[in-house]
Amino acid sequence: MSTDLLAPSPQTDPVLAGLSTEDISRARFLARQNYQRKWKTISERSRFVRGRMLDTLTRLNAPLSLQVIPAVESTYNPYAISHSGALGLWQLMPRTARGLGVRSNKKINGRRSINASTKAAVTYLLQLHQHFNSWPLAFAAYNLGPNAIDKRLSKQPWTAADGIQAMPIPPGTLLYVQHIIGLAALTQENKFIFPQPVKTRSLELCVPVDIHRLARLSGLSENDIFHFNPRLNQAQYLRKTITIHVPESHYQRVIKKMQQAGPLYIKQTIQKGDSLWHIAHNHHISVAILKDMNQGVSKTLHPGQQLKVPLGNMVNESTRSNPLLSKRRIRYMVRSGDSLWRIAQRFGTTPDMIARRNRLSRKSIIKAGDMLWVPARMRPS
Repeated sequence: MSTDLLAPSPQTDPVLAGLSTEDISRARFLARQNYQRKWKTISERSRFVRGRMLDTLTRLNAPLSLQVIPAVESTYNPYAISHSGALGLWQLMPRTARGLGVRSNKKINGRRSINASTKAAVTYLLQLHQHFNSWPLAFAAYNLGPNAIDKRLSKQPWTAADGIQAMPIPPGTLLYVQHIIGLAALTQENKFIFPQPVKTRSLELCVPVDIHRLARLSGLSENDIFHFNPRLNQAQYLRKTITIHVPESHYQRVIKKMQQAGPLYIKQTIQKGDSLWHIAHNHHISVAILKDMNQGVSKTLHPGQQLKVPLGNMVNESTRSNPLLSKRRIRYMVRSGDSLWRIAQRFGTTPDMIARRNRLSRKSIIKAGDMLWVPARMRPS
């Protein structure tokens, strides 16, 4: 059965329940005005991820119209990052994500994970709805923070009967809420239509694997695996297995080609005096990569021993990384309590990268109000 057939009708959608016709009409107008030109881009991006998103919404028994929130948050770009460090389809902040069990490491970014980020964001939205007993207030709290909404409501109570325009929230948050309500109405009336999502299946990759080679051998378009799997930080996984999603139409072919998709390498015979560091240095790679390519190798090398060394373009850092993670600089003002590590976590980079970009040492003291250039992994939304 088509996933889209699960969409609720406007009459039964809880997101629109209790709102006046005037409020819905105004929200519909504002959403159409802002998203008419963007909808083609949003629709195309949604094909890669929306199937898994709808599955998660269904499992959590959440309104399916919440699927429009990533259109407002990130224009359905899982690589989008804000200047405050919010990341992914649902624009989760690091602290919120960690509190909801979303984890990241060198290999993957949980906030870009379709399943993990959707589960976290929707769980949070359901908690906000339970707290405020109102979807408009839940949306406002997702944007502004629940404590800020509670403070405003203590001074100016609000119910849906008062009208959306009377919500005690800043103009930017009000427009955010109206965009969600308007898109929910427009999609349910088929004025804005999501295309059918691509059906995918999950599989555990055999390692070592180079995802660029795997895609070419499997007949997938360039970068498609990274569109379906935005959580990937790397294009090469050499040691630990990793699970990815691939189109159902290519599943069997990917399975067959995995064993042939390892990184290209040459074998180097160890000479007297060679060390892992010297070999890595001569080939412009790290010792860690050399160890990954030669699992079980000890620090002490013996003449005549052979090591696998990545070939030419396979040692290039950009080739080893997810190609959709283009790097851009963000001008960031240091906040109270910040450290290089915390800022790096927020923007998906490393403390060393920030230090180098700003000609600092790792031990440099940063103070609230300082301005830093932060190399953030992002794509424009």
